[in-house]
Amino acid sequence: MSPLIFMLSIVLLLAVLTLSSYADRVYSEMGKFLARAYQENLDAWTERIEPRLGLSRDSVALSASILRQGSLALLALILGVHRARVGGGWPAYAETVAELALIIIVFDRMLPQVLFARTRGEWVSNARIPLQVLFYLILPLTLTLGLLESIVSLAEPDNEEEEEHPDEGVDALLEAGEEEGILEESDRALVRSVVEFGDLVVREVMTPRPEMFTVPESMTLAEFTAALNENAFSRVPVYRDTVDEITGIAFAHDLLQITDIDANTRTVRDMQRPAAFVPEPKKVNELLREMQSEKQHMRIVIDEYGTVAGLVTIEDLIEAIVGNIEDEHDEDAEVIEEEDGSWIVPGNMDVAKLRDLLQKDAEEDEREPLRLRTDLEASTVGGLVSELAGHIPHPGEVIEEDGLRLEVVNATSRLVKRVRVSLLPPDDPTEN
Repeated sequence: MSPLIFMLSIVLLLAVLTLSSYADRVYSEMGKFLARAYQENLDAWTERIEPRLGLSRDSVALSASILRQGSLALLALILGVHRARVGGGWPAYAETVAELALIIIVFDRMLPQVLFARTRGEWVSNARIPLQVLFYLILPLTLTLGLLESIVSLAEPDNEEEEEHPDEGVDALLEAGEEEGILEESDRALVRSVVEFGDLVVREVMTPRPEMFTVPESMTLAEFTAALNENAFSRVPVYRDTVDEITGIAFAHDLLQITDIDANTRTVRDMQRPAAFVPEPKKVNELLREMQSEKQHMRIVIDEYGTVAGLVTIEDLIEAIVGNIEDEHDEDAEVIEEEDGSWIVPGNMDVAKLRDLLQKDAEEDEREPLRLRTDLEASTVGGLVSELAGHIPHPGEVIEEDGLRLEVVNATSRLVKRVRVSLLPPDDPTEN
């Protein structure tokens, strides 16, 4: 082989290697979260090059991969044959290996990456015809390999259980966005909350009936004012005889128009406004749209029997996305970590949140994550304690279950308000 032909062959193969590596990189990045500069390369390829190649996307992607591997193989072959003819012993062969390594680093890795990251892909239009010719030259090989891949895929057993769950797909996209630097960790959590928001129902975000603050319609406005001074609510459900007979909603700001004389003679019935109701199973995203369009801030939640199950506010719906929102009037809502590693949590905390809270402690002790019996129906910590105890526990009562220690800190005759939670030592399993 003459030196001129040798050099021309090397230059041509290096150009083919660079183009095919760039095309292969484009297809490997499709479907990922990318920075704008990277996305412009994909757009230029899919809009200006791919439609004019006359081949399907799968065929082009496979052809690019074949060209890339084939170029490397031919380069290695030509350099090896040339070195064998020239001679020089083992030092010469070591030099050839170094040349191949340099070619791979520069033309297969660095240069395609620079073109992908530093350009907008407009230059690829000038290389469309050479690429099209190369792709058609190896089309028989591409079709053969594509057919073999199809045959192999047919031989693989279908496993429906391994199909990706939609939520797992969302997690994968969010993780990819974080890896690419597009999403911060806090942004990822917020986006995840927004995605999960569509799956929530009113029952999961409402304030349950035992925690509702309500007033009878026969209460005088003076008494109502005093009650608001103690409880600091802006809107309060009004009932007739029992809480199941909600007749309206009383607004605190309406009291500003009431004189002292009227406050002692008029009742809440005189100033209440109509109440709106919503069933427990309603999707919260639908409810949010309805409350926004109807300019409502509170709805009474009813169960399947028509009795009052709780209430839901705009704040409850927003908290489902951004997390708990506390103000200066919220009491005993926080989670407190004690020096001994235990936690004091409110009784209305969701069991799923408790599991997340204790996950870190379990990992530090090299233990399995918190797993409670599957037959338990309680959704809150207070309900969990009551269900495990079989009764409403009194303050100081301790319950141990599945490696978990639950001590009642504050409770009434009807409700568990605060619980101290801790993990039992791994070497001290509890016998039930």
